[in-house]
Amino acid sequence: MIAGVFVSVWRFFRMIGYALTGRVDEASDAIATSPHAVRATFAEIVREKKLRIQQYMDAVAGLITQQEGKIFKVKGLTTEVEKQEKLRAGALAMAEKRQKALLAEEKTKEEIQHDEMYMRSVAAFNDATSTLAALQNNIAGLETDIKDYADRIKGHKVQLVSLQRELEKVKGEADETVADLITAKEEKSLADMISGISVDRTGAELSRMRDLRNRAKAGARVCYVLCTSGD
Repeated sequence: MIAGVFVSVWRFFRMIGYALTGRVDEASDAIATSPHAVRATFAEIVREKKLRIQQYMDAVAGLITQQEGKIFKVKGLTTEVEKQEKLRAGALAMAEKRQKALLAEEKTKEEIQHDEMYMRSVAAFNDATSTLAALQNNIAGLETDIKDYADRIKGHKVQLVSLQRELEKVKGEADETVADLITAKEEKSLADMISGISVDRTGAELSRMRDLRNRAKAGARVCYVLCTSGD
């Protein structure tokens, strides 16, 4: 008995819950189809997309900064390469000049190789050659990085253009959605109005009035006949 009462009470509150939920859902649907609510929703979507695009642009700007930093290093290293090329050429010229002078003095090959000035020139040449190889290797690595950055930045720029177009599409879609909602509401109001006209009660009321008039006329004729029949 008590269990049955509890079950009944539970069913009662469940029905109330369903009813309230239905009303809340209907209210939510009504709000969701409001042009103002739609505009607010799209405005939030646009705001979030703009934020993501800005974050994306900041990240791409970071890549560009790193790329420019490497380009700046390449320029500095290129200047150093030019300097080392001159030192190398000068050292080679000095070594060759000293070698010719020593040969003119009929110095032996061993004496030439152990000549202090000749040795300094050869050492300067070798040092410049080694430095140039390291510089060129460094530049080659930086140029590879710069190309890699360029390819990545190019891809990101294409993606950014796509995101910008998507953003503009969303903005246009917001106006179209609001316009469609307003049009739908106007069409519904017009349909309701036409429906109201189709079930208009005035025709029935007019018919009833006409019937009353006809009855009144018929009653008058009956009265006339009765009144005149006695004569």
